[in-house]
Amino acid sequence: MKNEPPSLVPSLRDDIVLDILARVPRCYYPTLSLVSTHFRSLVVSPELYSRRSLLSCNENCLYVLVNSEGIPSDRLYTLHHKALVHISSLSDIPICESFVAVGSRIYMFGDYSGDVSSIAFSIDCRSHTLQRLPNIPTPLELTVAGVIDGKIYVVGQCRTKSTVMMVFDTKTHMWEEGPGLIKPDISSEEWEISCTVVVMAEKIYIRCGHDSFVYVPKESKWETDEMLDSKDWDGGSQCVVDDVLYYYDDHEECLRAYDPKQKCWGVVKGLEGLLAEMGRLYWSKTACFGRKLALYFRKTGEEPSKMWCAEISLEKRQGGEIWGTIEWCDQVIDAAGPFDFRVFVSVMV
Repeated sequence: MKNEPPSLVPSLRDDIVLDILARVPRCYYPTLSLVSTHFRSLVVSPELYSRRSLLSCNENCLYVLVNSEGIPSDRLYTLHHKALVHISSLSDIPICESFVAVGSRIYMFGDYSGDVSSIAFSIDCRSHTLQRLPNIPTPLELTVAGVIDGKIYVVGQCRTKSTVMMVFDTKTHMWEEGPGLIKPDISSEEWEISCTVVVMAEKIYIRCGHDSFVYVPKESKWETDEMLDSKDWDGGSQCVVDDVLYYYDDHEECLRAYDPKQKCWGVVKGLEGLLAEMGRLYWSKTACFGRKLALYFRKTGEEPSKMWCAEISLEKRQGGEIWGTIEWCDQVIDAAGPFDFRVFVSVMV
């Protein structure tokens, strides 16, 4: 067995090395972990990420859960140098129904099998490890989730087909007593067809069928938003950036934006060149990427194993118009066979 080569920085204490590593972009950590066993242990240590947080060196990293045809579990990918890279150290991720990111963790709830379930997990994106969470107090199916102030609001249907909301505190890792039974006028048939949740300005927007229901946790009250209902923004293609809802309209071939404060819809300007160059997009998804937006899409005529991504910076100009600037656009994956993007989440690491 070969002896490990001596450290390149033998005279530096670990706390100094951690201070240096904390300032290095995280995309270089896989390479740094190859330097030595000691470096590898430092790169994955909780102390390093605590130091990054103290030094305000945290970065937004985009993660994607992918399910491939014939594989009974999800796989985790991260966007790295304009390509989706498989996190091979984390395999056999349970196929859950709803996902939300809080800090450096991805929280997952419910079983995708279609039956009521109480399972809950989290993925620590610093160490790429899976952790089982306390069971959901009331088993649910068809769950969706949103987060406000570190508390995750999980909405789904129980065995009686009533719509129920449960609350999980990410600081204590405990379930709280939430509103319980909510909105008895929500049709179980519509919920089974389509249900989506987004959070804007500390309000939870639940889209069910063609109707939206707005819940204000601080006031424990329900509201409506008829203007929001005027567009078909559900279907899992939407995201929220700086309290503005975005989704790609496949029919009108444009990126739409909704401002809940002004209660108005608009079209993001400045993307005409990209859309003309790419041709008609299909299976498009948007994802929050810090204060930017990632638009994932397939190109008409290409194999379904290929996926493209455009990173778009957003600017609200005088008069309320939102303009987008293409930072880059490239093919990010060419898989071995058909696959399904289950969720896109942005975490801080």
